[in-house]
Order: sequence, then C-alpha cells, then structure tokens
Amino acid sequence: MVNNSVNKKSVNFCSHCGSELILISQETVQPEGTRYPQTNKVYRCSNDACQEKKDKEKVERLKLKQSRAATEKERLEKIQEKRNLGRKLKAQEN
Repeated sequence: MVNNSVNKKSVNFCSHCGSELILISQETVQPEGTRYPQTNKVYRCSNDACQEKKDKEKVERLKLKQSRAATEKERLEKIQEKRNLGRKLKAQEN
C-alpha cells in the first residue's frame, strides 16, 4: 500500500490568530534556470484586526529596508570620497 503524503487540507489558518485565510491570488511561474514550476499564493487573514497589524508590520519592514539601503549608499559614497581624497594627496606629494 502506498502512503500518499499530499496535504489535502482545503482550509489554511493564520499562524498569528488562528482565523481562516482567504486566498487572494495564485500565480505559477517557472523561474529561469529551474526545472520545476513555482506556485506563489497570496493570502489574507479573515480577522481584520490581525490583517491590519500584518499590513503595518509590512510597511515598517519596507521603510526599514529603504532606510538601510540609503545608509549603505551614503557609507559607500563616503568611502569613495576618502579614497579620492587619498589619491589626490598622494598625487600632490609626488
């Protein structure tokens, strides 16, 4: 007898509040260089308060990511300025 390990659960539940999840969209794509297709599903929590909290957290994560990217860009620019200044000083000494 073959044991079929396919998950036959038709209802998904929120990991935070335990409410049912609502399927918003489903997309199947084949990323370049891969053998098998990938299915991406977007869910929404049926509990409005929980979903609002998740949306706020997502916005905060995006802001933090943008802030980090800006800080990294500034850091790289300062490093480049110091290198250029060092090159100019060496050129003046010679």
